[in-house]
Amino acid sequence: MAKFSYDSQSGLQGVTAYYRDGNVVLTEDHRLNIAIEADIAYLDIDKAMLLLLMNKTKKKGVGRMKHSWLTQERKADFIANEAIGGAWDTSPGAAAGTFEVHADNVHLFSEGDIVMIPQFDTTRTFYITAVNQTTGLIDAVTVDGNAANLSDAGYDSAEIFLMSNSFEEGSGVGTIKSEQPTEVYNYVQICQTPIGVTQTTMHLDFKAQDELAKQRFESGVDHAFKMEKQLFFGEPKEQLTGLMNGQFRQWFSGGANHYISTNADTQSELTQSEFNSWLIDATRYAKTSMIFSGAIIFEALTEWAETKLELTRNETTLGMAVTKYMTPYGDIVGLTPHRELLTGTYLGGMAFCLDLTDLEYRYLNGLDTHVAVDVQANGLKQKIDEYRTWFSMKLGQEKKHGVLDGVTSIGTS
Repeated sequence: MAKFSYDSQSGLQGVTAYYRDGNVVLTEDHRLNIAIEADIAYLDIDKAMLLLLMNKTKKKGVGRMKHSWLTQERKADFIANEAIGGAWDTSPGAAAGTFEVHADNVHLFSEGDIVMIPQFDTTRTFYITAVNQTTGLIDAVTVDGNAANLSDAGYDSAEIFLMSNSFEEGSGVGTIKSEQPTEVYNYVQICQTPIGVTQTTMHLDFKAQDELAKQRFESGVDHAFKMEKQLFFGEPKEQLTGLMNGQFRQWFSGGANHYISTNADTQSELTQSEFNSWLIDATRYAKTSMIFSGAIIFEALTEWAETKLELTRNETTLGMAVTKYMTPYGDIVGLTPHRELLTGTYLGGMAFCLDLTDLEYRYLNGLDTHVAVDVQANGLKQKIDEYRTWFSMKLGQEKKHGVLDGVTSIGTS
């Protein structure tokens, strides 16, 4: 504690102050100067984990508020049969007969194809002699010319395995087969976060940092996290008459939770076998997968690791640090808890497995995140700036991703 005094009878005005922690009782001729460090101890500011990762990978400007891309499925190898017909439908069977498939799949069959029914026999194959593209009726014969007893009702719904084709010497060309591409789209959303102080506040001598600079930092973090939440949970929509002023168009950007449908799973009590099953599907076609995990699911992974792994202890640390997960197929998947977003009763029971190479951050040309300055109305004694971003996302092929939802408890199996 340092103390400076002066003679109050002399009339000289000097500085007297106590610099100390805690409380002090001041007399009339003392003033207290409080010294406060300029730094503020914030809580977690790295909220936008997905956004930060996407900014390090793909980033592309678009020229329209609606942007589209195409996805195309691989031609299926297994097609469900709907009925056994012809001579095959009578016992004990014959060397020729008919299959029938749904009209959506009949384009995958053509004369000359060789197919197999694994449920019937993996050593017997069939040759397609004719296909009705309108009805889905397929005429076929056994390749070896022997009878095949397919009258059993169980083969009516058996899978047909498309193998290859066979052409006669000197015959014509084959039939072109292809799946039709599907258009997928999203919208560019306008996100804004204002920063404002009065002109008086701008010129005050704060002991901490400048108020406008402080707000600019805090609002920047908030602005990024708003975009992050939209990237996960947004719903794509175009309003021809906006919901704000009812004068202009308004767009809402879709997020991962909207686009992922194939590998979307719901579990209440999550077991490791169920988690493995979901992750196998979510990573089947992916290249660089990352799991963004809710609190409950991350705790489940830690619990499984602690109870099922056998380790040689060579340190005194208690606990497990799980940062990667290996699927039963040997795929290594990065793992991180998103404790700012995937938390609470409902979101804490969610996990997203995202292929980062398949994601793309998109923005309207020239209008990525920037600060518009002095947007206050004329005459106001205020200084208002605003973060503004015209942003969106492309999730290329939804089958490369997965979402797990509804987890409320952890199973041990």
